[in-house]
Amino acid sequence: MEYYSLILMSMIVFVLKPSEADQRLRYRLNYKNYIKTVVNYIRYHIKSNEMQNLKMKRDSNYNVDIEEAFKQDEFMQNFKSKYSITISLLNFKYTEILKKFLDYMYIIIDECHQFHARNLLENFICCVTSLAEEVKNSKTMFENLYNAMKFISYIDVRFVFQSIVPNVIIDEIDFFQQYIIHRKSETSSLDLNSLPNLNDCETNFKNLNEFYTEALEKVNNLFQNNNIIDTSIKTDLTFQLKECSNGNDSYLVYLTCSKLNSFYNETIEIWYKNLGFEEFLNPNTLEFMPPIDATLIQNDGMKILNILRQETGWKKMNHIYIIYNGKQLNVECVIKDEINDVNFQIKKEHFLQLLRCRYTEIIKNYYVLLSAILHICKTEGNIFKHKCLIKLFNSFNKSKKMLEGLKTALITLKKSAIWNFNFSSHSSLHKTLTWVEASLCVLKNNDFSHNQEDEKKTENIEILLNMFLNFRNTFYINVINDLSKMNNACVMKEHFYEKFNIINEFKKSVNTLNSTDLLQSTHIYLNGCNFFDEFCENVYKLFYEDLGFQKVSCYDSS
Repeated sequence: MEYYSLILMSMIVFVLKPSEADQRLRYRLNYKNYIKTVVNYIRYHIKSNEMQNLKMKRDSNYNVDIEEAFKQDEFMQNFKSKYSITISLLNFKYTEILKKFLDYMYIIIDECHQFHARNLLENFICCVTSLAEEVKNSKTMFENLYNAMKFISYIDVRFVFQSIVPNVIIDEIDFFQQYIIHRKSETSSLDLNSLPNLNDCETNFKNLNEFYTEALEKVNNLFQNNNIIDTSIKTDLTFQLKECSNGNDSYLVYLTCSKLNSFYNETIEIWYKNLGFEEFLNPNTLEFMPPIDATLIQNDGMKILNILRQETGWKKMNHIYIIYNGKQLNVECVIKDEINDVNFQIKKEHFLQLLRCRYTEIIKNYYVLLSAILHICKTEGNIFKHKCLIKLFNSFNKSKKMLEGLKTALITLKKSAIWNFNFSSHSSLHKTLTWVEASLCVLKNNDFSHNQEDEKKTENIEILLNMFLNFRNTFYINVINDLSKMNNACVMKEHFYEKFNIINEFKKSVNTLNSTDLLQSTHIYLNGCNFFDEFCENVYKLFYEDLGFQKVSCYDSS
């Protein structure tokens, strides 16, 4: 009951004052209006000819005309639907851009193949060199496309809609971008007057072919999964260009390269600059500046998150994926970009959700280890039960350092405005903090640390055991309850500890001992307690020190 009461008392502290609640509501409305302004601007600047012959698949019976769906609505009625249609259209158009880039690539690749087959080696070398250069020339276009998708991915759709909406195709565009960046860094610009040797060209050509094949598969999957269809009859690009080249294969390569450069410039102008993404990412006008939550000290929050995201400890959380808007995001995605005014809202949510998943993992494993050692004390160590319990209680007592580290991290986040006040959110850390604080209260209010001579004090040990059992039982109820909710928020690529599996591991390490059953049983519970001690030390180091909370816990806001 003591542990449960502490949790209830702690929860009361988190109730927002009426003025703060009003400010949070006002911020939510302002943020939604900001997103409406951005989406309305994008919708207005997509030209009608870009929507001709496009239909959105609704069900097996009918499709919706995109032009009709894009009719301007000053008051943006049914905003979620309009947002979803806009993102779906952008995804479709950006997929078309990727496909057209690959179509141009294919024309040149096919010509290079033919030059090589006909043993026109000089033509082959020139062809591959030209293709490699044009691929590298696409760098700015793909950077712009990626930045556009990145901006949209910064919208905290869960905060705006509280339900799932389409995600942008940022991962696929990043695949193209990363390949181009690698190509740029791999070789400097080639001089056509100083051609590379044949072996280098064949290796280069093989690499370009492999990229083309993998990229085409990704693009075809995007078209297959997109809910927009194009009913127009497309003119074959290869036929179009071959007709203009009058059968001159070398001129066809030159013409295709020239068309590619025009395609890059046109794409940047129409699908990046014209839609306002430069302004959205670096706003200079009030309408495109994201609102600031009046209940937060946002500058301090951004500084602290930017300190934390550069720490090495995050790499130890590669096994954790958060689920946001139906999509799995890994640690790299969460810490990837610098935090600023534009992405602060979404980034703090991602950080908090990732930390909650990690806390849940720690707390679950903490509970399992304590339960495993207790089970050993009741079975393997039954004939020396009190010695085993004393060792367990000493280890439990030493876990205060780990819990203090976890608490300091949580308090730092709370004081620094990096906090979600929505109790039901996947990124809420309220309950986590109450667990940690209540556990610390149990440890501080009861002396679980004993020497071996206390073994004779049977009554004291039994009193502590009852307290420990009450703590553990209440702890279990809360952990199980939270784990059921976190299944929709986290994907763990490593399994939680399981009680009997971990007990078997403790036993395996002593089965080879040439000793009495009594000595082996002693080693089993000692192994368990040592493992628990090491677990707590590692959590403290990996979570508190290696994630940078030691650096920011004394952060002095100015």
